[in-house]
Amino acid sequence: MKFLLDVNVAGSVSRYLKESGHDIAEVIQEDPRMPDKAILSWAVKENRILVTTDKDFEEMIWQQGQNHCGVLRIENLPRLERMALVKDILVQHGEDLKSGSIVIATQKKYRIRKPLSRL
Repeated sequence: MKFLLDVNVAGSVSRYLKESGHDIAEVIQEDPRMPDKAILSWAVKENRILVTTDKDFEEMIWQQGQNHCGVLRIENLPRLERMALVKDILVQHGEDLKSGSIVIATQKKYRIRKPLSRL
């Protein structure tokens, strides 16, 4: 899968995804102060799933109608717990992410918001 990692996603998540064979781009490598709208545009332009801890992207998508190619919002946890969460999400909901869903993952539960079908 192709991912775009927001600046708030730990380096350990990036290393894990790279080692697992995923195509990774990182906002911090381009511009650590990049506005959220530009980040979301970049993800769409390159057909990447955005990985973040930031709730703002969901608001942009649902309230402002911004396009996206899938979002994984993970709980801001210590490194080891965050890694376990990402690994589990990819196993259980990788197909949802590929299909453009928004996956909200906390240690207690996962919430999946499927993309709206277009007529």
